[in-house]
Amino acid sequence: HSFGLDAAMAPGASTGALLHRLLHRLSPSAPARCDGAPPAPTAASELEGKVTHLMELLKAHESRDAEASRLQQALQRQEEADAAKLVELMRRQEAASAAAVEEAKAAIEAQLVERFREEQAAAAEAHSAQLQQLSAEHSTQLQQAAALLEAQAREKFETAVAHERVIAREAQEQAVLAERLAYLSALKQLELDVDVLTRVLAPTVYLMQSFPTSLCLPLRARRPPPRAPARHPFCAATP
Repeated sequence: HSFGLDAAMAPGASTGALLHRLLHRLSPSAPARCDGAPPAPTAASELEGKVTHLMELLKAHESRDAEASRLQQALQRQEEADAAKLVELMRRQEAASAAAVEEAKAAIEAQLVERFREEQAAAAEAHSAQLQQLSAEHSTQLQQAAALLEAQAREKFETAVAHERVIAREAQEQAVLAERLAYLSALKQLELDVDVLTRVLAPTVYLMQSFPTSLCLPLRARRPPPRAPARHPFCAATP
């Protein structure tokens, strides 16, 4: 028995082959009894029964193992199919999620662009209003500066005109004074000439008064025609 068990524990031998070999070794032909009665059960027969039972159990176990293997393979194929379906579903979900993300990004970008346009429009409107206000203030300042410059120019012009008038009045007064002085000088010279002429003509006047008929005719014939008295230019210009 120990030899059979050692052979059953040999490495590399299958369980079924070992059991068949053990059953073949442990099943010798029992000697028949002379009285024709069945042989008494021995330890070998009992062991053979155990081995047979073990063989049946082994066959059932192998059948269960085969069924389990088949079920495991079917389960593995189902798991692989489910995994493939899950991967495909995940891919589809990922693609749908990517599309949703892209759509959300596009919507957000559109909102940002719209908000940016609104902000730009508001900024442009505020800038335009500020420019209009600055333009109005600048125009007012220009008008005030122009009015101030005009007032200053008018004041300078009036001052220059008044100064020119003063200069012209002073020049006119000096000219009138010079003319009066010249007239007085000429009048004084005329008075001197009249005095000299009076002194020169005094004898002739006396003769004319003493002898009016004989002496006055030649003198009157030689006397030049009377001339109008000279008038001063200033006096002539004055009405």
